[in-house]
Amino acid sequence: MPHTIALAQCGSLPDTAENLKTAEFFIHQAANAGAALIVFPEYFMYPCIGDPTLYVNHSQSIEGPFVSCMSRLAQKSGIWILFGMNEAAPKRSQDKCFNTLILLDDSGILQGTYRKTHLFDAFDWHESDHTAAGDVLFSPLETPFGKLGLGTCYDLRFPELARSAALQGAEFFIYPSAWVQGDMKAVQWKTLLAARAIENGMTVLGCSQYIKDTFIGQSFACDPFGRVLADGDESSRLILVPVTPEDSIKARHLVPSLKNMRKDLY
Repeated sequence: MPHTIALAQCGSLPDTAENLKTAEFFIHQAANAGAALIVFPEYFMYPCIGDPTLYVNHSQSIEGPFVSCMSRLAQKSGIWILFGMNEAAPKRSQDKCFNTLILLDDSGILQGTYRKTHLFDAFDWHESDHTAAGDVLFSPLETPFGKLGLGTCYDLRFPELARSAALQGAEFFIYPSAWVQGDMKAVQWKTLLAARAIENGMTVLGCSQYIKDTFIGQSFACDPFGRVLADGDESSRLILVPVTPEDSIKARHLVPSLKNMRKDLY
């Protein structure tokens, strides 16, 4: 049975109140469209552009006001919500925060968190200067719309995350992202998302921030057979993606690569 996942392809502002208004706007659209889950990008609570000190100083705990407000929106709308935030580190001696994903269910209850494990120290960005790396992968979670795995942006370039989730039975995998503009970056983004889907026999979705000249937007989704389910443009918009968890069963039956792995060799 197919379910609808909504990708809120949007930017964020250095004003959490405005970002909550953006969230409410897209959540209302997604709920009216019958979506089971709405995904907001990495850095949704507060943007990671410009002065990184501001990003760290505006971090909040998971029990803080932003998550509490998003929880109320989930409860009000009856929809699951996934979004990225700058989470205050328990010890801020290094002036760093965590880049964290928050997953709320349709009653507003926290169902999972994930601290980004691979920090974007590439293409002249140095995320590790202001962000502490997580040290635990997200354990795939059973949801009413399938078994879900999670990663964040640069994690996409490390296939081990998606493979680990697939081996634990994940039927789909989501990468909230802020994919940086650059030569061939959009091609890499879409190619890697499709590769993670095909090689693991699961649907993979990427929801990227759109900020002109900074983050590409172009959210993308691919099923286990390589069919493109969504291909966003460079704009702020809601993208509806049909996801069928049973596709993983079919794909893994036809191509049982997870069973055929030579674990004795690698």
